[in-house]
Amino acid sequence: MHQMRIKKILKWCIPRGIYEHMKKRRLKSRAILEPINTSIDITRNIGDAWKTDDSTEKYSNKYYDFAENIIGFFWEENTIFYKRFKQLDCSRIVELACGHGRHVQRYLDKANNISLVDINQQNIDFCKERYSKEIKIKYFVNTGNDFKDIESNSQTAVFSYDAMVHFELLDILSYLKDANRILINGGKLLFHHSNADYAPEQGWRKPHGRNFMSADIFAYLALRHGFAVLSQDIFSWGNGNRCYEDLDCLSLCQKVNTI
Repeated sequence: MHQMRIKKILKWCIPRGIYEHMKKRRLKSRAILEPINTSIDITRNIGDAWKTDDSTEKYSNKYYDFAENIIGFFWEENTIFYKRFKQLDCSRIVELACGHGRHVQRYLDKANNISLVDINQQNIDFCKERYSKEIKIKYFVNTGNDFKDIESNSQTAVFSYDAMVHFELLDILSYLKDANRILINGGKLLFHHSNADYAPEQGWRKPHGRNFMSADIFAYLALRHGFAVLSQDIFSWGNGNRCYEDLDCLSLCQKVNTI
């Protein structure tokens, strides 16, 4: 496949903000053609996508459109995502890597104040338009490893779904440090991250674009940054012959010390 087409496919398969962050840090990879989500094989539609439109923004929009269709995977009552999310105090909540804001509608009525954070300005602009009538939402473009511009000791919860699995370990470390800064004492974080603790030299070139991380490593980093680990749920990701056992982890932590 032509190199330019591969780049277009990568930009479409991986959420735009994450791809741009990888590009910024000069992380290189061959095309990742596994589906990112469990219910829809996104790669079936790649050919039609690049044939009908050459716009990177349109590719990104197509990814988020598909992502909207599997929202139930995170919010159905029997999922571990929903069970753990119910343990958060949503009064003042931060969503990291918000994308097009697909999760917001599921907790909007539970929150007094919402901060949406993303590395990509286009995603934030999309959310501003989508939720233009919601006065309790604030929007922040970050640098890919912090919660800059969010006030210290001001938030009751921070969470991220279906994004941190691609993040560099050092960036997760930085997010944990800054999460401690912005959370009140007793505030909680809920991060969906990778459990692919092998072949560190491959970076995120592992199944489903998972980066090097594990439940144990995350727990250690969290403990060193003032958090108590309340629970860690390890689970598989993908379907059919693209299902990988114990690939992901969902970690729920509580701030117990200010660092």
